[in-house]
Parts: sequence; structure tokens; C-alpha cells
Amino acid sequence: MRRQTGHKRLFLIGLIVSLLIPVLAACTKEAQPKNHNTERTLRFASGFEYVGEDGQVFRNYTELFEFSHKDIRIETLQTSYQQKNGSGYFYIPPQSGEEEEQADPIKALIDLMTGPTPPDIVLIDYSHLPSLINENLLVSLDELILNEKDYNIDDFVPAVIEGLRKAGNGTLYALAPMFYSSALIYNKQLFLNKAVPFPTDGMTWQEMFELARRVTVKDEENPVYGFAFERYYGNGGIWGLQRYMTNNYTMPLGMKWIDEETLTMKVNTPAWQGVWKLFTDLYKEGVLPQEPDWSKPRDNPYAWDMFLSGEVAMTIVPYTYLWEIISANNNADRIDGFEPIDWDVVTVPTHPEAPGVGTEIYYDGLFAINAKAENMEDAWEFIKFITGEQWARVKSKSVYNIMSRKSFIEKIEGVDYNIDAFLQLFPSEYALDESRLRQKLPEYWSIMNIGEQKLADVINNNKSIELALQEWETEGQAMIQSIKERQQNGSDGGLRMIELPAIPAPVIID
Repeated sequence: MRRQTGHKRLFLIGLIVSLLIPVLAACTKEAQPKNHNTERTLRFASGFEYVGEDGQVFRNYTELFEFSHKDIRIETLQTSYQQKNGSGYFYIPPQSGEEEEQADPIKALIDLMTGPTPPDIVLIDYSHLPSLINENLLVSLDELILNEKDYNIDDFVPAVIEGLRKAGNGTLYALAPMFYSSALIYNKQLFLNKAVPFPTDGMTWQEMFELARRVTVKDEENPVYGFAFERYYGNGGIWGLQRYMTNNYTMPLGMKWIDEETLTMKVNTPAWQGVWKLFTDLYKEGVLPQEPDWSKPRDNPYAWDMFLSGEVAMTIVPYTYLWEIISANNNADRIDGFEPIDWDVVTVPTHPEAPGVGTEIYYDGLFAINAKAENMEDAWEFIKFITGEQWARVKSKSVYNIMSRKSFIEKIEGVDYNIDAFLQLFPSEYALDESRLRQKLPEYWSIMNIGEQKLADVINNNKSIELALQEWETEGQAMIQSIKERQQNGSDGGLRMIELPAIPAPVIID
């Protein structure tokens, strides 16, 4: 009887174990992804024309991620546009009759995102956002962020998040670990020489122009210009004035020179007449840079930089320019003819009609998740990682742009300056309109150049502002109509990229 009881006990134990084995196996199988024991693939693609050999454009963002996520393999996908046009930077018009089905790199990205092997992550330009959002191709990041206990979105610079939410009508569809913006830099000594108070944060354009007038020195040999949109000679005079007015002065007001929806010229208006009157007066008063004497000897590498040469009191500069001026000052004793500049920065001037609105913010590494991603979990893990505190802590020591997270923004080499000037203003809601216009209109710069010439006619030849703007509108509209007709006839396929042999890098004047 005792032996039968022992056999029964062994039978019951065996039965229980046999029933538990499938359950344990199922639990083990379900836990594997969480333990990340298997290698997974995370696919990347970009809307830019250039991604480099083996996706080198992504490496600045992915290297630390790959190091800390050894179970994830990065795969770079190329769009049909990138495959067809190669990786060169130079453009030529297509040959007559040549097929150009993928002339638009954004359309090619959309085709890839909706294709049989879609990317999980896309690197995009700010101007891409509306198109991808309207096609329902991006994942909202708001819910993902809310589900993260340790992801502090409040640590981001407000202007960064505000600009991205504007593109998504209040919803956040993309994030970037870095950005750069602009500020108004000024030469302290030039203000002291004229006993003029320094610029301050929050100035209006009119207040800044009044300071510029007071600090201007009219001297043919040693002029001091009160203000310049652009710090380099050749870009800061008459030629370039119209495009800088458009990007910096009129954009926050919503003043369009071409309507991006209808492609209709909009410059023959009283508002544009008033803007041209303001800037032609400033030019004729010597407040804005005049055309330089190109025969004048320039003895140091910074001589064509109007700010570093001490010839302009205030100018708008990107954050990256601070590296250049700090380097120049640090090496002043080794640069013949260069005197160190005592400088600081304040916010770009604003309009009373658009308080707090400055110039565009440019995002460095703007990533979004494809709505058709096959690896959604790791896609969010990547964005969370490169916009998180750990990545920011490491990268903040070695990047030229500003970290999006406020906690990791550091001044360059410990130099004391008003870094908040780059963080306070919000991007204009009309910046996206201008970006769409540039994408939509192949001859954008050709039409802008007509305006440059007409403005020069006003300044040099005393042509009336009213007539000049009327001519610009008429001639610009004729060019737009010609573009439309060529596109309808199929004779204008856009631009394409070609592979060219390596050439020595030119000196770039931006």
C-alpha cells in the first residue's frame, strides 16, 4: 500500500512538471525581446539628396547608440533619388527627353517609407515635416514621451519644441538633439568711441536702427557701418540686401514676396514700398555697408569680414560664428594686422507686431519615426537616446552647435557672453512657407535676383521704388509663368545630381 502511494506521488509530480514545461517555455520566449538577446535591425533613410558612402551622414548620431545597443544593427536605405543621382553635390539640368520620374527627393523618400521595406527612422529637414505629416507618415511622439518616466521634455529649449510643434499643428512628430540660431553681435569699443549705449535683449528693429545711426562713422578711409545683415564684404552691400530683408526683417511679419500656394508675386504693395524706403534710406545714410573698394589691400585673413575687421558695429551671426571670433581673438598676437574684438551678443531685433519672434531655428539631426516602421520599439529607443541626457552629456563637449537640452548648454571655452540671446526667440510661423516656396519653385533665386537688381536701380540710378517694385512683380510673374509652361510641356524635369571627381575645397564665403 505504501509502495502504491509512492508511485502515485511520483506520477503526480511528473504530471505537474509536464504541464509547467510549456508555460515556462512560453514565458522564456516572451521575455527574450525584453532581454534583447537577439540582434535586431533598425533601418534609416533620409530626405536629403546626400547620405554618403554607407550612410556616413548618420554616423555622427548613431555611433554612440550602436556602442550602447550592441544587439541592434543599423541599416541605411537609399531612396530611388539617391540611387539614381549618386552622392555628388553638383547639379546639372537633365538632358532633353531624359526620364525624371524621381526628380523630387521628398517624393522619393515618401515612396520608400510606404514601400515593401520601409525605414524605421527618417532624418529630415524642417521643411519636410508638413508633407510627411499631411500624408500620415509620421508617428506622434507625444504619447511615447508621456509613457517615459525619466524623459524630461521640459528640459528642452522652448524655442526648439515650439518650432517643431508649429509644423505639426501642436503635435510633436520629430526631435533633434542639437540646433543653432542667430543673435545680434556687437563691437563694444565702437559704441564706447561714440558714447552710444550698448544694444540690449528685446530691442525692436526701430530701436536697433536708431543705435546703428548713432554709431555710424562716415569716413571713406575708415568707415564704421552701424549695422549689416551679413558680415562679409560682397554679401553685405546692395547685392544680397533683398534676400536678407526677406529672411530676417519681413518674414516675422508674414510679408510674402511670392505666395507659395498660387505662385503669385506679392511685392507691388504699400507694405513693400515702406520696407524698401527704410532700407534705401539706411544705405544712403551710410548706416548699411557700401560697396567696397576691391583694390584696397587686405593684409590679414579676416580683412573681408566686416565685423572682425572692425568696420561694422552690429551684425546678425549664427551661433557657429562664435567659434571663429573666439579663435581669432585667442590667436590675435599671431595674426598680422588683426586687433582683438571686445564683443557680446543680444537677441535679434523683433517687431512690435510679432513679439518674441526671431529668425529661423535650424535643427541638427531632426529625426522622426515612420508610421509604417517594422521596428517601432527600437526606433523610439533611438530617438529617446540621442535626445536624452546621456547623449547630450557626451556630445556637448565636442559639437559646434547648441544642445537642445538646456542642462547641457555650455559657453565656448568658458568665454563670458550672453548665450541666452540664442535661446530666447521663437521661430517665425512663416518660415515653413518660405521653405516650401524654395522647394516648389526651381527658379527661386533667379526671381529673387531680379529684385536685387531693381533695388540696386533704386539706390544707384534713382529709379522710383514704386516703379522698381512694379517691374519686379511683372518680370518675376513672367518667369514663373514660363516655368509653369515648361513643366506642363514636360521639358523641365528639375535638377539632378552627378558624380564628379574630387576637387580642392574652395574658400566659402557665406
